[in-house]
Amino acid sequence: MEQKDPIIRSNFPAMHSLLPLVLLFAPPEGDHEQATAELQTAVEHSTDEDRQAAIAALASAIERQSQHPDAASSELPTLVLEARVILIRLYLAEHNNKAAEQAMDDLLRTARDQTPPVRSYGQEVTDLYEARKAALQAAGTATLEFNCKVACTRVINERLSTATSEQLPVGPYRIWIKAADQDAEWVYFEVDLAAADTVKTITYADPTPVDIALPPPPPPARKRMLPRAAEISGLVAGVGLVVAGAVLLSLDGKCSKTNQVPGMDTSMEDCGTIYNTTVGGASLLGVGGGLLVVSGVLLSIDEVRVGRAKGQQVMVGATLRF
Repeated sequence: MEQKDPIIRSNFPAMHSLLPLVLLFAPPEGDHEQATAELQTAVEHSTDEDRQAAIAALASAIERQSQHPDAASSELPTLVLEARVILIRLYLAEHNNKAAEQAMDDLLRTARDQTPPVRSYGQEVTDLYEARKAALQAAGTATLEFNCKVACTRVINERLSTATSEQLPVGPYRIWIKAADQDAEWVYFEVDLAAADTVKTITYADPTPVDIALPPPPPPARKRMLPRAAEISGLVAGVGLVVAGAVLLSLDGKCSKTNQVPGMDTSMEDCGTIYNTTVGGASLLGVGGGLLVVSGVLLSIDEVRVGRAKGQQVMVGATLRF
């Protein structure tokens, strides 16, 4: 059965968890020299009387070595292989068989085709090596595939990998990946190949952000010179004033009682007051006509500016009867 998503978990030998669950940035290259010096010192002091201190120093130094994927090569350095074997010997000396087995299993998964110097550190270490090697072989292998969307550099258990697919003994692995041709950061995975004859795939996306073309912003809305309601109200008011002025002019010189122009035989009693509305009527006509024209012009311009003139009309009608 094929499994496509890597299992991310912390499952490392008893020398502590060498790496946090997710590390995005590898330390600077200069720190690798310091880590190597620290490992050399830990190896030199591995025969000190305080075994627990020696175990802690070796485990810490090995952990620091694993955090430098930029320094990885196709083979583990001899110093690293020796340090791991010494750590196993110290676990056995402390009768911590479980920790020794876990450390040996990780050494076998890491060294693979390399032979660690187990025979230089006693028969007990050699016997454990042979026993755990046979156990891992019996457990079978699984396939680790890399699906890189760009050319990428891959490091498996501190060893540089050039293949896109690796047949590996079952168990947990530490994986570093980064884009090969870009100034990208390292991305870390922990993958557990828990069962034989299964496939785990790690997908590495292109770290370069893709520029997405955004549509241009809409043009700013054109502003009206006056609110539409005000312009329409101006039209209505202008028409009203024109009508009122026309009515007043129509009454000019007429009797208030008969609304007729007085004749020669019309008495004051029959006529009443004679309207004199020329000035008022003319004023209303002038103001109303001006307001009507100005409001109409403003409305026409604004409707064209905001694109509403097409198919829309504002009509104000009035009927004058005299």
